[in-house]
Amino acid sequence: MAKISPLLVRSRLKLMMLATVGFGPLIVAYLVFFYFPQWMPTSTTNRGELIYPPLVSGELASNDSLKGFWSLMLVQSECAPDCDQLRYLAAQVVKGLGKDSNRVKNIVISREGFAVSQRPPSETDSVRLDSYDMKELTRISKRKPGLFLKDPNGNIIMFFPLKVAGKPMLRDLKHLLKLSNIG
Repeated sequence: MAKISPLLVRSRLKLMMLATVGFGPLIVAYLVFFYFPQWMPTSTTNRGELIYPPLVSGELASNDSLKGFWSLMLVQSECAPDCDQLRYLAAQVVKGLGKDSNRVKNIVISREGFAVSQRPPSETDSVRLDSYDMKELTRISKRKPGLFLKDPNGNIIMFFPLKVAGKPMLRDLKHLLKLSNIG
């Protein structure tokens, strides 16, 4: 049997270490993802409640005054005493977005329709919202007062209960607008 030189052993050892450093994390990630999913973190950074699958509202998506805008939507029928506070918090959050404040609109939804709130109240548009969408929004919110977030494509993607409306909602919106290429 031929003797293996120490130089060859060291070279092979270096090659194995480099391969382990390069492919080791990929192999570990594959194993964790497919064979040990309980090891993956389940926490998220969003403070609002993610609506999955998103609620698609044809009426909100087809409204010309809302196309291309993110929208904070207040369902007025569910929050009689808290509506004023939520309306104030929504306005403050939009102001707090700074340069991105022109990408977000406030909408007040009622059974009669909804109004798009763009700075002065005199410039609001009204469109009727069908009962299916109202039922879905009520089901998602569990009759708790809060704000819904609609993306520029017309998908209602998040719900912010009253307890997280304000600074937590502002952090979520800043994060979404930073990562979003739409609207």
